[in-house]
Amino acid sequence: MPSFDVIVAALHLRWDGVWQRPNHLLSRLSRDVPVIVVEEPVPGERDGERIERTGNVTVVRPVRASWTDTIDERTCEAVRRLLGGRRPLLWFYTPQMLPLADAFPAAPVVYDKMDELARFKDADPRIAQREPQLLERAAVAFAGGRTLFASIADRVRAGGCYPSGVEVAHFARARRPRPRDAAQRDARLTYVGVIDERLDLDLIARAAALRPGWTFEMNGPVAKIDPQTLPRAQNIVYPGKRAYEELPRVLAAADVAVMPFALNEATRSISPTKTLEYLAAGVPVVSTRVADVVADYAGIVRFASDAEEFVREAELALQPDGARESRAAERVSVADWDTIAAAMRDELAANGVAAASGARDGARGTTLQVAPAR
Repeated sequence: MPSFDVIVAALHLRWDGVWQRPNHLLSRLSRDVPVIVVEEPVPGERDGERIERTGNVTVVRPVRASWTDTIDERTCEAVRRLLGGRRPLLWFYTPQMLPLADAFPAAPVVYDKMDELARFKDADPRIAQREPQLLERAAVAFAGGRTLFASIADRVRAGGCYPSGVEVAHFARARRPRPRDAAQRDARLTYVGVIDERLDLDLIARAAALRPGWTFEMNGPVAKIDPQTLPRAQNIVYPGKRAYEELPRVLAAADVAVMPFALNEATRSISPTKTLEYLAAGVPVVSTRVADVVADYAGIVRFASDAEEFVREAELALQPDGARESRAAERVSVADWDTIAAAMRDELAANGVAAASGARDGARGTTLQVAPAR
């Protein structure tokens, strides 16, 4: 049985960005073994690695004056130094970093597919080319939603669909009595997440025009699209990125939580983590008909196909609905991140991939920055 002393995670996101599936899972796995997160490069005047450590998670952020791939030998060498002879498990979130597996050929490989990255706006064509190779090398493969797993199921050696979860206690702080009224003229409709090509900007603009007295609060960083293309109106606000710690306060102010996703290539396989976060906060949810959301949350989330239907469903969501609220509470109760992380860890062990005895080094609560690059 291959054992490991440390997890090296290949990440396409920023660890300190929007708190998502990798943050939840890897931070929990770091309770047992140290985790080294390798990010994709950022531009800078000269080459270097920014290395920061918080608790048992170390983040490596390559800085490059120019680059042709997401990982190079310099980054691999930085990881080798951090390993210091320990045996790694390679945990991939992006096939684009497949060359990391070549640098550590003896390490077992895990692929946790959280998005169909090859379908995203401006995706590097090498993502689609490298995913079959990554699946071939993976001892275990997970996926964050049923559609995602179906796309790889016939190529998976071991693993399964492990949908994303929620920190119930964290979001339960947002719960409050919500006296609702179908005619409520000052309702606040709240979105939390990345603002990118996955959102239906025309639907948002049209819905805001249909209900000028409502506030449409679009929380999150803008990525991959020109901010000038965002719909603008007096009742559409863009507060920017929200820290994970802020989300209960943001959702406590919401009357309806929304997921106005476009139905396009980028959203065909998504299974949004925010669905459970909204529900755990006790906020009614209205979404467009994203396949996995429809399959997993029928009778809990309200669905719409266009702006007119979206505002009608939001009006219904403003009214008490005890049956939906009970179903939402039941769904949330079985989806906490601790349970999901433990099940994935058990799946690894069942397939011969387990942490070595004594791997945990006990580091907690420290922050260290090494070899800064400009």
